[in-house]
Amino acid sequence: MNRHGEACVRTRPTSARDLVATCAEIIRLEKPGCGRAALALARAFLEYDLMVYAAPDRARRVRGVTALYEAILRDCFRLGEVHVTREGDGVACWLPPGVDMPNFWRQFRSGMLRMPLRFGWQAFQRLVPYDTVARKLHHQYADMPNWYLAAIGVEPERQGQGIGGALMQPILQRADNAKLHCYLETHRPDNVRLYERHGFDVLEQAAVPEHPIPVWAMLRRPR
Repeated sequence: MNRHGEACVRTRPTSARDLVATCAEIIRLEKPGCGRAALALARAFLEYDLMVYAAPDRARRVRGVTALYEAILRDCFRLGEVHVTREGDGVACWLPPGVDMPNFWRQFRSGMLRMPLRFGWQAFQRLVPYDTVARKLHHQYADMPNWYLAAIGVEPERQGQGIGGALMQPILQRADNAKLHCYLETHRPDNVRLYERHGFDVLEQAAVPEHPIPVWAMLRRPR
């Protein structure tokens, strides 16, 4: 973090030019009005393979993805921390040590139980096997006190500029200071490489039964 409170990261070059330095001011979301942050997450995940597989119809996918990430954001805001860029085009949602994945009551409070209605039953059923495997991996590998990265996303036009890495830095630094692990799951190979650059290691790449999208479990040990 620099003296102005900005998280500064460097991304790998995509051409012969020098590394591109990116500075993004990262702040903690302090108000429950999460509309801008929810929109950024929805836009970030709208064309992810898992979401397209679940809901090929784009209009239905927009409704479902928006509702899903509104619920995740609401749960993390209430029980953990949400960090955003000053412009609101990037969001990281964390759950702290001692807070498990949502149970039925938390799902009800956050709005996750509306998923079958918003996605449609067929699309929702396609997401269930992935969620089942992700939960199994979570309980298998994240049995120590840890910060859990429930969701992180950057709007498409701002991706590839180091914002995702900057969004993670406040919690990664705090976890290091407190000697705590950080844990996440992802279903995108490009994201695996991003997380590896920030100290996460792949614990397992798990297949999802009758499902084309695998899931990676990743752990970052304190430095």
